[in-house]
Amino acid sequence: MARLSEEFISQVKAANDIVDLFRIYADVKKRGRIYVCCCPFHSEKTPSCTIYPENNSFYCFGCHAGGDVIKFTMLTDNVNYIEAVKILAQRCGMTMPAFSPEEKQQSQFRDKCYEINRETANFYYLNLLKGTDRQGLQYLKSMQIRPETVQKYALGYAPDDTQSLYHHLRKKGYSDKELLVSGVCRKSRNTGIYDTFQNCIIFPAVDFRGNVTAFGGKPLNPPGSPELYTDRSPVSDKNKLIFSLNTAKKEMTAKSLILAENYFSAAAVYQAGFANVIAVPEIVTFHHIKAITQYAEELLLISSPASHYGQVQNIRNQCSEAGINLRIVSLPEASDSADFLRTHDIDSFRTLLVNAGDAVQTALQNSWEHLDTEQDKTVMIQESAKILAGIRNPLEREIYLNETARKLNLTPEQMQNQIDRFYHKTIKIQTTNSRFLEKSELLLQNPHNPGKIKAEQQLLVYLIRYPEEISNIRQKLSPEEFVSDSDRNLYRQICGADGNLPEYPPELQEILKDYQELEINAEAADDFIQKLKNSKKRRIL
Repeated sequence: MARLSEEFISQVKAANDIVDLFRIYADVKKRGRIYVCCCPFHSEKTPSCTIYPENNSFYCFGCHAGGDVIKFTMLTDNVNYIEAVKILAQRCGMTMPAFSPEEKQQSQFRDKCYEINRETANFYYLNLLKGTDRQGLQYLKSMQIRPETVQKYALGYAPDDTQSLYHHLRKKGYSDKELLVSGVCRKSRNTGIYDTFQNCIIFPAVDFRGNVTAFGGKPLNPPGSPELYTDRSPVSDKNKLIFSLNTAKKEMTAKSLILAENYFSAAAVYQAGFANVIAVPEIVTFHHIKAITQYAEELLLISSPASHYGQVQNIRNQCSEAGINLRIVSLPEASDSADFLRTHDIDSFRTLLVNAGDAVQTALQNSWEHLDTEQDKTVMIQESAKILAGIRNPLEREIYLNETARKLNLTPEQMQNQIDRFYHKTIKIQTTNSRFLEKSELLLQNPHNPGKIKAEQQLLVYLIRYPEEISNIRQKLSPEEFVSDSDRNLYRQICGADGNLPEYPPELQEILKDYQELEINAEAADDFIQKLKNSKKRRIL
């Protein structure tokens, strides 16, 4: 990594006023020689964040976040130190110093991706409004999407052509490699390079700085096709991307966010007057939930009749781990919120938001909804056990267990027995071959490998937090490369269940507790994998 001079860092800091930066995210009030505001990094009603213009720094007495303009940018934009400096340098028109050839190439690719994305968004936007193919406008009109919504989200239309965007961007001077890296084009073995989106309504995803980072597309044919999204690029990762968060953060009046089913539904909800709406590509990850907690203390998840309970339960568990309240907005009659808003008035949708229920209680109620005879009680108990078994937090599960047992006229012990039966039926764990080992026992068994045990346990934590990474890591690391038998068994269980264990074994609960405050990113996970691989090589030798 290139080392930035102290002089350059000082110039960047001096050129960026921290009060101006704070005003982007919070309502800043002057109080004598300092400024105060509600902290943008945790939820609060009374200002506890203090800004010190004399030394261009800040400190929050509530969550204890603090630092200079670089630290502030790292927190708000979720970037590393170098990227934060680059953002601030660009903001004030400064040029970053030269990096190593590899770093310089990476930086150039990022800049090219931003350029390509901006040009792509503009191409699709103009094609929607002025292109000869009117399918896009006709579809938006039929779906009651108004012109101001089109303008707000810079919606576009990808024509029914495999290379219209490709030829346009090539004429602009971009290479095939740059187009493929950016994700707006893809490569086929048979037909060569083609546009990622064809015959789609296009939704550009924009970050807080106004950069287009990625795209979503709603195919017009066949009707009901799921949305498409660009893959990971140097400027975006769909496992972390949150659509419309830049708009929701600026316009939200309460510490709550509405999570719509997809980009199109988010636009429809926004159009109905609910500015605090967001959406994510495909699967909600812990990255998404963690980012949401920076801006909200409550998440309203829109759930249609077609929503898969397992996905909802996974989101609930992630919210519980991240410390954010989750409520479920149930759509009783529509396939998604866009459909509901077309067939109902806005007040009806607002009523659904107000009446949004607790995630577990809603799931239990839905499972009981059509069961009203004595013969159905067995089914009610089984369905309840399935739902309660999916709650990862033992304390939470016990609270819901007691309440559910009362409603079903069971004792807590009887309800627990049903949960145990469901758990052992769905996840076959050989408890006789796996017992809980204290840290001291692990170290006694592996006196020369305390660092390896620490690495493998932190890797387990990473997999639980980011289950979308399991497939990738499973290909890199076999269970045999673990040092500890207990951790090896946990690794097999997590991978076998794709991270969605209905209940955490005691030893896994202990590991999660040990590392609950530790930030673990993809780079650290790769380091853990390499450490375990090196350890196996030495054991073989």
